[in-house]
Amino acid sequence: PHLSPTNSTMIERTKSKDVFLTRHGARIDYEDPQWLQHCSHNRSDDPHLSPSGIIAAQELARKFKRMQNEDREGSCWKLTHIVSSPYIRCIETANEVALALGDVSIKVEPGIAEVNTSRHPGFLDVADLKSSFPLIDEHYEPVVPREELVLEYSDGAAAKRSAKVARRVRELLAGSILFVGHGASCLGIAGEFGHYGYVGYTSLTHFELKDVGGERKWELRGFFGDVSHLSDKQTSLDSAW
Repeated sequence: PHLSPTNSTMIERTKSKDVFLTRHGARIDYEDPQWLQHCSHNRSDDPHLSPSGIIAAQELARKFKRMQNEDREGSCWKLTHIVSSPYIRCIETANEVALALGDVSIKVEPGIAEVNTSRHPGFLDVADLKSSFPLIDEHYEPVVPREELVLEYSDGAAAKRSAKVARRVRELLAGSILFVGHGASCLGIAGEFGHYGYVGYTSLTHFELKDVGGERKWELRGFFGDVSHLSDKQTSLDSAW
């Protein structure tokens, strides 16, 4: 069928290879040392978001909603995929964005999880996560499933693993992607797309694939670890290590 210019532009932007990167919001264990006593589980390595972390995740979600709305008259940009670490603080952050946009699911990818210091990492399986977060895509096949994670003892090891996984995810999925990770995994993902560095809680970094001198290269669009959408900018900036 014939495509109007507007529809054609929308399809082109939906298929774009833009990459967005954020880190989970502030975690409850850094604000409440007794947090696990109030939970119905004993997963000490899987803290949920703190109240301030939830607020920041909602502010990030509103940022994405504004971006999508503002571009409707021009490039008609649209987020296609959310790829998240399985840890609950990342899933909660991703879920706020998915809820705000309404038409994008969450793909759970253990390959961009936190530094793996345990043979039995405490994150939940997809079926358990989906019971609380219906927007999770249970049909997504992760690049690195839980059973293939190996023991790690440094941010560098997790960053290297996450970079490889992000590269593969980018190859497999058509359309724009938001990665939701941790300090170390975001370090690796950022490096994979051309700007190696730590990002803060619920900050936003945008990478765009461009033609530069006849070559396709990833370029940073806007600020690295942008916090302009957050009411509490300092907490995010202080966490960027």
